[in-house]
Amino acid sequence: MDINFFLKNFINYNSYFEKFNLLNSSPIKEEYLGIFVYVLFAIFLALLIVVLSYFLVTQKPETEKLSTYECGFEPYEDGRNRFHIRFYVVAILFILFDIEIIFFLPWCASLSQLNLLGFWSMIEFLLELGIGFIYVWSVGAIEWD
Repeated sequence: MDINFFLKNFINYNSYFEKFNLLNSSPIKEEYLGIFVYVLFAIFLALLIVVLSYFLVTQKPETEKLSTYECGFEPYEDGRNRFHIRFYVVAILFILFDIEIIFFLPWCASLSQLNLLGFWSMIEFLLELGIGFIYVWSVGAIEWD
C-alpha cells in the first residue's frame, strides 16, 4: 500500500495537494509519514484515556485517601534526610551498565553487517566496562554491609 493511495482515498483530494506537490513521492514522506501517523495516534489515545478516566471514575475524596501514606503509618521524620553515599554509587553503576546494554543490543542486531573496526571497537568497549566492573567489585562498591 502506497502513501499516495492513502492520500487519494482517505483524505479529501483537492487542489491543495497539487498546489504544494504533496502527491509526488519523496523519501521523507515515505519514511516519516508512517511514524508521524503513529505518534499522532499515540497522543490521541493517551489523551482519550486520560480524559475518559477522569470523567468515568467516581470522584469521592475521603480523609483516608487524602492522608499521607508511608508503609501504613504516619511519617515520623522529615522527607529531606540525607542518604548514604552507597545509594548514589549503586544508582550511578546501574545507569552505567544500563547504557552498556543500550549500546550492546543494536551491536548484536547488526553484527553480521559490521566490518572489523565496528566489531573490535565494541569488544574494546566491553573490555573497558568489564575492567571497570571488576574494579568496582574488588573495591567493594557494590557490597552492601
